[in-house]
Amino acid sequence: MEQHEGGSVKFGNNDRAKIVGRRIVKINDGNIRSEEVLFVIGLKHSLLSVSQICDSEHDVIFKKHEYEIRRANSGRLVAVGIRTFGNLYTLIETSNGSCILKKEDENWLWHKILGHINFDNLEKIYSKGAIQDIPSIRKPPNSMCSSCQKGKLTRSTFKTKEYYFGKPLELVHTNVCGPMRKQSLNGDKYFMLCIDNYSRMKWILFLKHKSEALENFETFKNIIENQVGRRIKCLISDRGGEFISDDFNEFYHKHGIRRQFSTARTPQKNGVVERKNRSIQEMA
Repeated sequence: MEQHEGGSVKFGNNDRAKIVGRRIVKINDGNIRSEEVLFVIGLKHSLLSVSQICDSEHDVIFKKHEYEIRRANSGRLVAVGIRTFGNLYTLIETSNGSCILKKEDENWLWHKILGHINFDNLEKIYSKGAIQDIPSIRKPPNSMCSSCQKGKLTRSTFKTKEYYFGKPLELVHTNVCGPMRKQSLNGDKYFMLCIDNYSRMKWILFLKHKSEALENFETFKNIIENQVGRRIKCLISDRGGEFISDDFNEFYHKHGIRRQFSTARTPQKNGVVERKNRSIQEMA
């Protein structure tokens, strides 16, 4: 980079920032050459000048959700970009006319796909080959995710309550979550989550209405007890109407299932299943 003394850049709010350097930058393997790229003190994001792109004999075509950069003389596609949720257009480099993600973007993409998992666990997943065809993941220099900061804020946690059960199905945590903003392909609006306390094995039962909770749980109970060869001894849930109905109470007594309930309006007390509910929704 060539040092550049003097000059400043003026922003939309009339603030100015000092220019301290200048260099030539090649974008997309040299398909686009930008001559006057300035290094500005305090500017935290790289900005692409549309006027410079056009001066280098390219056409920039903006659309509702994306934009394209093409050669002015031939119309050949040399780069594409997308419109973000913040109404900014960002560049995604292209190679031989096909769109590819930059490596840093790919790391963030897998972070989001796996429910905003932290990068230390993401690297472990790659090293152990836990997910087929996952690319090599490296922790980005700036691994602070604004969505994680805003979406994972919670109340102060309660002291963890440990349940000591030495065999499968001696204690099952359950909860019904919904209604969801988007229905499933089968028209389901709710899901019922069951977690075995001993193995932490999880099952998801899809419901169209909360009133289907008993029917689905009875089917789940018959299947899982047949597979494991053991019976469900205790069930813990919140005090939702579907779990304290007369029909559900009759079901508990008929099958000898002991009941535990968390304190009303205190999801922290049913933390095992409530925390997994949040993870499932984030991943979805």
